[in-house]
Amino acid sequence: MSTSKDVAQLAGVSPATVSRVFRGEAIVSEKTRKLVMDCARRLGYTPSLAASVLKKQNNHTVAFLDPDPQNPFYIQTISRISDVLREQYGYHTMMAPDTKYGHLVRESIQFFLSYRVECIVFSPIKNRSDPQLAELFQTEQDCRFLQLHSKLYPQVSSLYYNDVAGMEEATSCLLENGHRRILIVSDDRNRIRGCFDAYRAAGIAKPEIPVTPLPVGVSAEQVMELIQRWQPTAVIAVAEMFGLPAYSAITKLGLRVPEDISLIVYDDTAWTKALGITVVTHSEEDVVNGAVDSILGMIQGDIESPRHTKLPAYLLHRDSVRRL
Repeated sequence: MSTSKDVAQLAGVSPATVSRVFRGEAIVSEKTRKLVMDCARRLGYTPSLAASVLKKQNNHTVAFLDPDPQNPFYIQTISRISDVLREQYGYHTMMAPDTKYGHLVRESIQFFLSYRVECIVFSPIKNRSDPQLAELFQTEQDCRFLQLHSKLYPQVSSLYYNDVAGMEEATSCLLENGHRRILIVSDDRNRIRGCFDAYRAAGIAKPEIPVTPLPVGVSAEQVMELIQRWQPTAVIAVAEMFGLPAYSAITKLGLRVPEDISLIVYDDTAWTKALGITVVTHSEEDVVNGAVDSILGMIQGDIESPRHTKLPAYLLHRDSVRRL
């Protein structure tokens, strides 16, 4: 049977680093965390806080899956949830990074179930459910699950934002400021629905610029092509991962925000704050408190699963939108 020392040797790190990874400590880099978890999977290693803990029915551990290590908002949110559970309630926490592919999600969940964690927190990939995961959620009796930012699996408790209302407010803001040629950069059909709701509310049959779904990992050059083709007066990046490529595309074309093109981005991060970008955002405190309440409530039996909680999203006005 493999040990933590075997994992450390294969990963080229110290045994102490392996322990920090499985405790979910924030001081470990995402690159190292991913390396250690990958090595543990290859060796079939199941961590143990202590043999006596594993023998107990309640091992006081919550696990987190990170589907997108490049999403700073999600990383920051689950890190804060983990900190509260550890520091205020004495829970152990574990994290599995970079699970953006379906088979890695299933593999990580099975890995955590073998460890007898009490709750697994995850964010569904895209908007497509996984039949194997759906069956697991239906049959698993000893572990609770919480999905963040989505309610894709109705049999699993969820904490999600009212993205549709947030994007409707963002689009309405642009329409009220005289914009009609609005380029919507997105891969999220649910959020796009909010944009269309705003057009209908304004009595506009359809957008002048058709919505073109773009893949995750879109480049600034791809957005530049769209801007050159459609000549928009405003851009909505309907996800933070599209925001920076959109801003880069605008500046690479020698254009200015907002003098030449207005810009609204979903999610508020360091760069949107620094550049004064208007954003659709939400209260991180609401997310952290709501997640902690849901996790503890399910574990302690105070709430029945599934419970679905919708959190508000709102438009934070800054300096990136101008009136035409």
